[in-house]
Amino acid sequence: MTELFSLTAALFYLTATVVILRQNSGPADSPRNRSFAALLAYLAAGAHGFSLVPLGLSTEGINLALGTTLSLIGFVVVILYLIARLLQPVHILGVLVFPAATLGVTIGWLFPGDTYAIHLQGTTGLAHILGAGLAYALLSLALAQALLLSAQDWTLKHKHSKGIFSALPPIQTMETILFQLVYIGFTLLSITLVSGALSSGQMFGNAFLLNHHTLLALLAWISLVILISGRLIFGWRGRIAVLWTGAGFALLALGYFGTRFVLEVMLSP
Repeated sequence: MTELFSLTAALFYLTATVVILRQNSGPADSPRNRSFAALLAYLAAGAHGFSLVPLGLSTEGINLALGTTLSLIGFVVVILYLIARLLQPVHILGVLVFPAATLGVTIGWLFPGDTYAIHLQGTTGLAHILGAGLAYALLSLALAQALLLSAQDWTLKHKHSKGIFSALPPIQTMETILFQLVYIGFTLLSITLVSGALSSGQMFGNAFLLNHHTLLALLAWISLVILISGRLIFGWRGRIAVLWTGAGFALLALGYFGTRFVLEVMLSP
């Protein structure tokens, strides 16, 4: 059944992407078409969620190997996107979110990886896991928003604002949404680091284990501190905001996915 749900999710995600592209590239944009795209997204997310059920039902523990984690993060990103589009004009983000979710669910389906169970326990351990997943998902949305903002800024400067870019909200609104995502993602990342330190102290007697994972997470946090400080003090916007958002996302991604890729792909027997 996992295969069927994964395939169904991938097909619905791709169809939703096509619908959004078509409705924002011409006169087809309408509340009815947006509702249809949203329906496809909900169906895709439902199938995606069911494909992940075996992760929680496994007797060997939750599988956090590279493939299944990519699928899980993709699912969380979609859920956050669906919530965000109810509050902000971000439906166009689907053109980036849905293909990424398609890639995630496909990799999780074809290359789930061996079971890699978590060792963190208790309230702080749960806060660390949830915080890390949500922080990464929100920064993924922030990166998608930053890429659209960068493209929108380029089209406006070169007077090529046609098709899908003409359907984007005003650039000030796009920037506001970007930093809202960054602020929330930064808060969750801070919770992740604090809860991780507390869990590490309980388990190993050392609240600060300096390894590549911790170092990259701290660098990601510092990059977001710089971005937020620059925004509040110097009014950073545009390209510089996009670059710092991308830097924070890349460092956070390397902290986990880079590690798992080396261990499971490059160093696997």
